[in-house]
Amino acid sequence: MKKYLSIFSITLQEYFVYRLNMFMWRVRQIFVFLLPYFLWRAVLGGGGYIYGYDFGSIMTYLFGTTILRSLVMGSRTVDLGWMINSGMLTIPLMRPLNMFAFLLSRDAADKLFNLSFMFIEIPLILLVFKPPVFLQTDAFTLMLAIVSIIFAILIYFFINIFFGSLGFWTRDVWAPRFLLMVILEFATGAMFPLDMLSNLWQNVLLWTPFPYLLFIPLRIYLGSSETIMYLLGQAIWVVLLYLLSRFIWKRGLLRYEAEGR
Repeated sequence: MKKYLSIFSITLQEYFVYRLNMFMWRVRQIFVFLLPYFLWRAVLGGGGYIYGYDFGSIMTYLFGTTILRSLVMGSRTVDLGWMINSGMLTIPLMRPLNMFAFLLSRDAADKLFNLSFMFIEIPLILLVFKPPVFLQTDAFTLMLAIVSIIFAILIYFFINIFFGSLGFWTRDVWAPRFLLMVILEFATGAMFPLDMLSNLWQNVLLWTPFPYLLFIPLRIYLGSSETIMYLLGQAIWVVLLYLLSRFIWKRGLLRYEAEGR
């Protein structure tokens, strides 16, 4: 356990080496909220509804996705493909480490880093722009939402391991990563609430892991009547993606060792 805490600490310290990059990244995170904020204010600020959403509910959704994107989809595991192709993966492999625990420790540092800054950025945004967001006060609902967020973090972690492990077979890891980024923007509900889509498309997407990253945790936070089914769906995807990522990791590792990298 101590060695993984050391990895966690070192990863956290890495963020403060390049301070300008760190600052620009935090500015970017604020603009991720502000740009759609002004768009939706222009559309709904004067009143009215779009697909059942008024300005207050769309602001709650927008604010929630901004926080969850930073927490769930901020990840150091995206570096895995580069580590494989550069040969840097050999360094942790030579040590008595469980690679999944190693990668998860790095991810945990990323989450803490983002979370610590959100405690500054969120009150600042609320104070300056005063968006009409809904704050959940029911303790049991909040607890279920936290469980859902943990499931979402694990789902994204295993998705990243799967796509990163493609580096065992190809040096072009950017192309599948770019495809994944495009899919995530649409299928997670990051761009707009997925219940704005037709029932057909909603049902199709719910058979994929992507809505369980942002859209479903937000639905649970808002007090959905289908919370138990959503949590069960997330749990199933965690298990399936763990087994899939573990399988492709083991196969890829055999190839990596055979090539002597």
